[in-house]
Amino acid sequence: MKRQNAANISIFATFILVLLSFSFGFHNYAETKKAIISDLNQALQYTIMQNSDQWLSRDSLQTYSKLSALWGSPLAIESQNKDLSYALRFDKLKKEAGIIMQITNKNEKKSVSTQAFSDKKQFDNYLTSDTIMWVAANISSPDPVYKDIGLSFQGYVSCSFCTILSLTHKTLPSIFLALALISGIISIYLRRYNHLMQVVCTEKSIVYGNLTFSQETSSFYKESMEKLKLTPMQHSVMEMFFQSPTHILNRTDICEALWPGKVNADETLNTLMRRLRPLIEDNSNLKITTDRGKAYILELKDTDFAN
Repeated sequence: MKRQNAANISIFATFILVLLSFSFGFHNYAETKKAIISDLNQALQYTIMQNSDQWLSRDSLQTYSKLSALWGSPLAIESQNKDLSYALRFDKLKKEAGIIMQITNKNEKKSVSTQAFSDKKQFDNYLTSDTIMWVAANISSPDPVYKDIGLSFQGYVSCSFCTILSLTHKTLPSIFLALALISGIISIYLRRYNHLMQVVCTEKSIVYGNLTFSQETSSFYKESMEKLKLTPMQHSVMEMFFQSPTHILNRTDICEALWPGKVNADETLNTLMRRLRPLIEDNSNLKITTDRGKAYILELKDTDFAN
């Protein structure tokens, strides 16, 4: 009953440990995604500050205006950027990072253009930063056409599930998963032990000391329910001991049962018993003693019989 309860507890513990492993793993995975997005945000801010003079120069604004007139507004331009890659703290993401710049002109009619911002979000293997808006109207320029130009910047990184997982802290989930594996192995062992107990401990079983002879499986079992390994002759003698109500066997009866028709089997019997004795004593609380050279007795080690 105790082992059955232990098996049930072990199964429950395995389930809890697996649940904890996946819970912490999912939490760490989500935190890693947030950390990547945060890294993208700071890298994008750094990149914009480094390139603001170039991106918001008079010539650049003029180019943006012509592009929006030619292709329609809004217009998205996607490119790799060394400054963004340099500013990223996650080394594994540096080669997969880029910037999307979207140009809008309020004087241009809206058209169907590359929806890079939304498209990136639709793919599972892309993570994007927050969008930073820059309005050309904030820049001193004598030309009023530039006041209609608006710029939006967004950083992105190609980041698969495996990449994020490789950046995730896995120590705690791994510990819980290892404990779940150990608990699972224990529960399997206990369930097998209980099943074996149900098979062995039946009305067809004979128990003497801490050895059990199962007539159903025709095997001897130790206290741990591990099968006792015996040779065919050793098994036959032990079965005779267990079948005898007194656990006493006459030498003549053993010889006739094991070697019928053999004229003198005394030496063979002596060899058999000499090898059987230590095997029984080492694996149980039983021992085999001799009664005046005429019979053998299987008894408990703490029982005093005349030898």
